[in-house]
Amino acid sequence: MDGQNYLVFHTAADDSYMNSSANFKGADVTSNTEITVYFASANGAEAQDSVVLTITAGKEVEVMEALGAALAGAKNPVTVVADDINSVYAHPSITACGAISVNRGIYRTVTAITGDTTLTTADSGKIFTMNPGGTSLIQLPAAAGNAGWNVRITCTEGDGGTMDQIVNIGTLAGEFFDGFIVTADGGGASIPNGTSNDFLTVLAAANSGLTFDIYSDGTRMVVSGGAVDATDCAFADAAAS
Repeated sequence: MDGQNYLVFHTAADDSYMNSSANFKGADVTSNTEITVYFASANGAEAQDSVVLTITAGKEVEVMEALGAALAGAKNPVTVVADDINSVYAHPSITACGAISVNRGIYRTVTAITGDTTLTTADSGKIFTMNPGGTSLIQLPAAAGNAGWNVRITCTEGDGGTMDQIVNIGTLAGEFFDGFIVTADGGGASIPNGTSNDFLTVLAAANSGLTFDIYSDGTRMVVSGGAVDATDCAFADAAAS
């Protein structure tokens, strides 16, 4: 062996998976009866593989610790984590090996915003949808010191109801929006001035699908996206009343 530890999963006679501890990317409690384990793709592509472990409800902590022990090679260099064929599991609270997904590509987390929300550095890379049926404020983290931080925010309401939502870059001196929102009707674009606009307001008549891609260049939050017309959104120095 090459000194690495290897984890083996069997969900059926013709559906097995093995990868090394060096390719382990993390594990996530996806429900109170499931833990998803992630690896860098076995085929070497810029992608990820995942294996779902079915666990006894409420035993997430014990299973996570057993998984860590398996990754560290506490038992031997090759550890069977979940074997549905022979009913062999690394911990008694693992009850089954669920779906094995290989070469999934890079998936982004999608989260619905339903009210005032403060985004953090941990939210970078996520997609957010917003349709709370009222006014909400999405507070972004500081652009300074967070170069590369990025999110996508998409409106999901298309019925013309009230949707007066604001993306606020914050109150730190010198942190303002840059970029522009292109409109599909040829009516121009919404463009921040880059020197004072720290609010991006989504107006009540905005259509579903209005999308903002936002990233920090280390000084400002840069916005790009598309709207149906120029009245869907506007940059401002203060929150809309």
